[in-house]
Formats: sequence, C-alpha cells, structure tokens
Amino acid sequence: MRELSWGIIGCGDVVLKKSGPSIFRAERSCIAGVMRRDVDKARPFAAANGIALCTADAGQVIGHPDVDVVYVATPPSSHREYVLAAAAAGKHVLVEKPMGMSADDDRAMIDACGAAGVELFVAYYRRFQPHVLAMKELIDAGRIGRPVMGQIDFAMPAPGQEWGWRLCPEISGGGLFVDIVAHRLDLMVYLLGAPEDVHGLGDTFGCGALTIRFADGALCTVAGDFVSDRTADRFMIVGTEGTICAEKLDSHRFTLSSGGAVETLEFEPLPAPHLGLIRHIERVLNGDGGNASSGEDGRLTDVLIDEGLGRGKACFANLSGRG
Repeated sequence: MRELSWGIIGCGDVVLKKSGPSIFRAERSCIAGVMRRDVDKARPFAAANGIALCTADAGQVIGHPDVDVVYVATPPSSHREYVLAAAAAGKHVLVEKPMGMSADDDRAMIDACGAAGVELFVAYYRRFQPHVLAMKELIDAGRIGRPVMGQIDFAMPAPGQEWGWRLCPEISGGGLFVDIVAHRLDLMVYLLGAPEDVHGLGDTFGCGALTIRFADGALCTVAGDFVSDRTADRFMIVGTEGTICAEKLDSHRFTLSSGGAVETLEFEPLPAPHLGLIRHIERVLNGDGGNASSGEDGRLTDVLIDEGLGRGKACFANLSGRG
C-alpha cells in the first residue's frame, strides 16, 4: 500500500488539534504542505512537524507535485472554490463539514470531482470511531430488530464570541446546528439509511428541530438548542426488539437494551479523532473498498438541513428522487 502525501488548505484549530495529529499517526500518510492566510500562525506547526511548504498561497499547495490529497479545512464559504481547484489539478479531496454553503454548492463539488476522476471525501469522522462502528454492527445484525425511531437531542448554552466565524452566516452558511448537530444527523443517516421526508421548524442559530422519515419507515426527531442553559448530547435508536442509547455521544459509551437485558458497552477512543477517517481514505485510495463518507453523503446531510430548516426557514419537503 503506497503512502499518501497531503496538502492542507486552512491550518486552524481543527488541523492543529484533531486532523493534523490524525494524519501523522496514520500508517501511510505524510503532509507535504500547509496553507493559511495568516501564514505566521501556521509556521510553528510546519516547523514542529518537518513540513517543508508553509505558505499563504493555496495554489502552491494544490499544485505541489507530491500532493495526492488536498484537505480543505477552511470555513464553508471557501470550500467550493478550493475543492474545484483541487479537482481541476487532478487531486483527491477531503473537505471539512458542513460540506458547502448550500446543497447546490455540494452538487458542484461532486460533479467537478466526478468529472476529474478523483475521490471526494467529507470529514464526518465520527462514522469511523469504534463506538459508532459497533452501533452499526449491532443494527445490521438485527440485535434491536427493525429500527423504528431515532432521537438526537443536542443542547449547549448560548455561544459567545469564541465561536467566531461559526456564528457569521456569510462564512459558515448557518449557526451551530450546521456545525455541530450536522455530525449527529450524518450518523443517523449512516445508521438508518436513506431519508425520504423532512419537516422542520426553527432555525440553525437558536433552536431548530427536524422530523425525518426514512425509506424503511423509521422516524427520527432532531433537536438543536443553543439558547437555553442546559447541556445535552443524546443519541438514541429504538428498534422493535431493543434500543441503543448514548446519553453523551462523545463518551464512547452506550447502552444496549435487548431481549430483556441492559448492557453498557464502552470503547477505547482512537488516539486521534480523525484517525479512523484517515485510515479509511488510505485504504480507498489504495483500491481497498469504497468511499464510506462521500460527497453524496455530505450533501444529503446538507439537504436535510436546507430543506428542513432552510438555514433559517421552516418548511416541509419530500426528498424522494432529489438529484
């Protein structure tokens, strides 16, 4: 299996604390170059990790002859620009979530990568964490019977200025519902399959709620609360013969209720949050399996939010047959 060389566009907190360490820990990855508009803020990271190219020019990273994969880790407002440039250069792409400012942006990125014959991955890294993979295995094995109901309840006190651009719609495309709840929504789709209908009320900055019907008939309620003083991160799937429930999704622990017994399952976290995703990308780009966090996957989550909340509007939408 060959080693992948990465070029990173946007060397901010997510790279410094999460994805950067994950790439370094992966068995077959290295970083050839990093870009940040305020390049001086990226220099310590580059120097500490032996990264030769550190620049304010994204074109230098995208055009670097050694780069196999371009990781677009900027705010959403520039995702489309950089993904299209990477595709035009024949580079595979990993783009941060939310994938784009709109589902239409997502479609443009998917089409560009498809036309260029390169893979497009979306950084929904929780899909590859051990506790989520265990949930999927249990559901697929029928341990809770046929899934009939899902529930996502996320709440945190009103965000302050420390959240920066995430609270600016012109940059983020939506508030913390788009930034945080989208991760949980993606997992529900990953575990329950294709959604058909979505009904939403509220908005993506304060309080937003979605009700989703999946193709097999399962229903899911999704609540994002960023105005009260409570804290919650509940993720639950109810089946005809049992229930999976994580009272705190990122605790790497959940309960399995099945056959009259209740079992608590705990999992060792990966040594770096994105490590499972990076390893998956290594395998896919070496011909071992298909893309399990694709542009189409990322777009579907954006469609649910766009159609359900309109990134600020309440509406009802039937998703069957949407292209």
